[in-house]
Amino acid sequence: MIHCTKKQIVLDGRPVLADFGLDAFANLDVELELSAPAEMEFSIGEVLRADGKSLKRRPGGWRIFRSMTKKCPAGRTKFRFPITPHKSPYEFTVSVPLPAAAETEVSPVRSVELSGGKGRATLTRRELFHDFDDNESAFECSDDNINRLWEFGKYTMKATSALGIFIDGERERKPYEGDAYWNQLGWFCSSTRRAIARDTIDWLGKRPTWPTEWRLLAPLLVRDYLLYTGDRAPLPRWLAWLPSRLLPEITHSDGLLCGNGRIEELRDIVDWPPDEQDHYEMGKVNFVPNAYLARALDTMADLTGDASYTVRAENVRARLRKTMFRGGLPVDNPESAHTALHTAVFSLWADVAPATEKLKKLIRSRGMACSVYAAHFLLEACFANGMTDHALALLKSTGLRSWNNMLAKGATMAMEAWDDSFKPNQDWNHPWGAAPASIIPRCLCGLRPVAPGFARFVCDPAPAGLDWKLRQPTPQGPIEAEMRKGELKIRAPEGCRRV
Repeated sequence: MIHCTKKQIVLDGRPVLADFGLDAFANLDVELELSAPAEMEFSIGEVLRADGKSLKRRPGGWRIFRSMTKKCPAGRTKFRFPITPHKSPYEFTVSVPLPAAAETEVSPVRSVELSGGKGRATLTRRELFHDFDDNESAFECSDDNINRLWEFGKYTMKATSALGIFIDGERERKPYEGDAYWNQLGWFCSSTRRAIARDTIDWLGKRPTWPTEWRLLAPLLVRDYLLYTGDRAPLPRWLAWLPSRLLPEITHSDGLLCGNGRIEELRDIVDWPPDEQDHYEMGKVNFVPNAYLARALDTMADLTGDASYTVRAENVRARLRKTMFRGGLPVDNPESAHTALHTAVFSLWADVAPATEKLKKLIRSRGMACSVYAAHFLLEACFANGMTDHALALLKSTGLRSWNNMLAKGATMAMEAWDDSFKPNQDWNHPWGAAPASIIPRCLCGLRPVAPGFARFVCDPAPAGLDWKLRQPTPQGPIEAEMRKGELKIRAPEGCRRV
């Protein structure tokens, strides 16, 4: 789907900036009407200088800046800004192809800078989006900070849908299960359009990625697709390959995953980039991927009705409790005495450990010692285990590790990392960093499906002391929920029952 936004600019020979306000995957048509011939420079990009009056010409990493010069005749001229076809920097990356609607290559474009020439310019930014209805979802609360974060997350879902599959960002333009897990939840909190999620799962079914934990998210991707859409048609083909994502090739006889790095295409990741692992002590057997395994096995039991998966999941939990706990806390691996924030969080997420005061104290003490990806799990664990105050403090933070920092730096889609300083090669269009898109509806407002297609749903809001309104899209129509002065009101369409 192409949406065109126009800007008309008066040219007087000096540099002039046309800021479209929000970054988007797009190409650019230029129409000039010059009073005399001129050599002009045209630049597109997504990072502005601190004064907001010009593009940053060396933004670094995969933050976009592209420039060209062109000899332009007097009178009227039309052309499309040439964008070099995308190529991943990684030899073995299979990037998602460009949809036909784009016509020519696209790039993230927030602003256009022109210099030289006198007359007028009409700039048409041809923005590429997947099918998206802005009115399907809505959120507003009594805290403007949270409102900004919701809009930031929702727009990230819309803008990064350009290729029709959940991609990781501009650098590779390919799906990863870890990225897609949170991208899909954010998408379904914003939209009922199912094709992009279905096509992403199909893509990943043929092209699993290298992190151990992310392969284990495949069953959760399928379950969440079913819960949000009610669409069972793809389930048989997905169930054909899902058992392989439980990684039998590295499962030890005791039921735990064992062999980090033993198989070339598999490696335990914990978090990414590696500096975001809170000093996690890696072993051959690691707590975090085995916590993922327990959740994956639970999910396979839900999808198939096969109770043997539940037995295996409980065995994994029992082995983790026996081999990787010290002094009442989970530890990173059987030989370790260290508890990374990730180990603590995933012990709650996978129901391996109870939410003891000792464990919650450790989580609180570490702050946001994780990446934008793992931040989802951290916030979810806090909301679910009586740490709403901590979750809100992290969500609303203005520190370097925060979504407000992304906004302060000028990003209008989520960054790949908290800041350029944490990942110099990062891009500024990475939906895995858009936690507010799913955390606000699912955890703050507590609205989640528990049966396919929202046939049954829960709404258990966090005690946040906020007034809020939420419109959650479902296949039957929107669920409208409102919290005002501590009283919750819900209007659900026929066919959606709160439990």
